[in-house]
Amino acid sequence: MRAFLALLLAAVAPGVFAQEIGALPPLITTPSIAVVVQEKCCDWQSQRQHISVPDSADRAALEKLRDRAYRNGIVLQLKLDNDRSLKFIDNTIVGESCEGYDGCRKHRLIGYWPSHRQYIVEVALWEGLEVYLASARDGRLLPVGSPPLLSPSGKYAIGVDNSIGYPNGGLELIDLRQATPIGIRLPGLPSCPGTGQEYGLRSNPVWLDDSRVGFQGESPFPNDDPNAKQILRIVDGKPEWEC
Repeated sequence: MRAFLALLLAAVAPGVFAQEIGALPPLITTPSIAVVVQEKCCDWQSQRQHISVPDSADRAALEKLRDRAYRNGIVLQLKLDNDRSLKFIDNTIVGESCEGYDGCRKHRLIGYWPSHRQYIVEVALWEGLEVYLASARDGRLLPVGSPPLLSPSGKYAIGVDNSIGYPNGGLELIDLRQATPIGIRLPGLPSCPGTGQEYGLRSNPVWLDDSRVGFQGESPFPNDDPNAKQILRIVDGKPEWEC
């Protein structure tokens, strides 16, 4: 499959690797194929070899961000500063499902935070998904566990993945007060006096105000105590459970 992917890239994305201006910034590791190229994005009218993707899950986001994002077949291109682009390259065939293909990666743009200058890119896998925040400044990537939910002021975001079989990082607080976001993993569950056993968080995070997020809905774990309080409080960037 890798060999076939290389041939396909040569056919649909000429120059992607030839124009690479270096590896992604230090300390960034990702199993995705992602390169920064010295290439403007995203003049749709000038694309001579456009390959449509009939099953693309990011069509609405691409249409909304026509001046910032573009897809050509298996290549997702995002605009960066200084006439550069960040390109994610799917590890699959155009229109092909990931079902049964271990190693499949389909990158889809699901949002953009203009005040933070961060793209949200979801990666579909055979089983489960991954999510990245990608900086519009330099292409720097931050892996996050699930599509994050912004706080009312935009200072923080929260993500939670409660998949029983294939968890992708659990609960994560993202500090957005600086230009470079910081992800803070929270491995523990709330432990409040008088509550019963808790195996996981409820699946629906809701910001109650700018410093507290509650987890609502039905727990995917049938033996959880339904009366257990699940409220996370953030004080100066430090998360703690509220009892």
